[in-house]
Amino acid sequence: MGCSYLFKSTFVLAVSSVLALNVLGAPSLANDTNAVLRQGLPGRRISGGSRSPDTACVSTRDEPVIALMPKNNIGSTLSAHPSFWFSLPAVNQNRTLEFGLFDQSGELVYQKSLSVPNEVGVTQLSLPETATPLQVNDDYRWYLSVVCNPESRSEDLVVTGWVRRVEADSTLRSQLSLSTPQEQLALYKTSELWYDALTTLSEMRRQNPDAPELEEQWNDLMQAIDLPQLFAAPFGSAIELSDT
Repeated sequence: MGCSYLFKSTFVLAVSSVLALNVLGAPSLANDTNAVLRQGLPGRRISGGSRSPDTACVSTRDEPVIALMPKNNIGSTLSAHPSFWFSLPAVNQNRTLEFGLFDQSGELVYQKSLSVPNEVGVTQLSLPETATPLQVNDDYRWYLSVVCNPESRSEDLVVTGWVRRVEADSTLRSQLSLSTPQEQLALYKTSELWYDALTTLSEMRRQNPDAPELEEQWNDLMQAIDLPQLFAAPFGSAIELSDT
């Protein structure tokens, strides 16, 4: 059974759960477009460990993959091609990664197999400009798998979450265009634009790895999403998703 089929089935179940909540009296999504962002959706921020010694794919057997996501598994972005952030353990170089994205109807709209990076730590994957852009106010489910055994995909180390693209109003657009990166970070946080805030802060830290104020902001952000194990996580290289 293919990985995309498994994730599509899970996507359908997740959507059914949201509909069931509405029937039971939860806020209607038609009347409250922020209901999903508040309530969250099913996901997995921390993978399991590699189970089989014969197919172990990380040097420390129980070290997981961690997705940098809020605890409710969904965040918003202004970007049509956002960046996703993960903490990767030391994966054996003969393994592969797989990234995929499903649209709101559960259809796979992007999938890419990737080489394992040489560096461990916090890693960026940016949806390439050649990919179909995210539509405003639609929810998309993404996943990242470390493929430990191609013959048994149930052994993958998997994290998965959701992203919603939103549109900035004219005031926010004007403020962002006139702001420094630090000011943009504050605006993204205030506007609850998770992916944009995380990407901005991560890029600032890459450029200034020894800045104590950025380290403090990073730790505050990781504490806010209950991932204190990433306080001292190193930053690895970005993983290239380009289709060219």
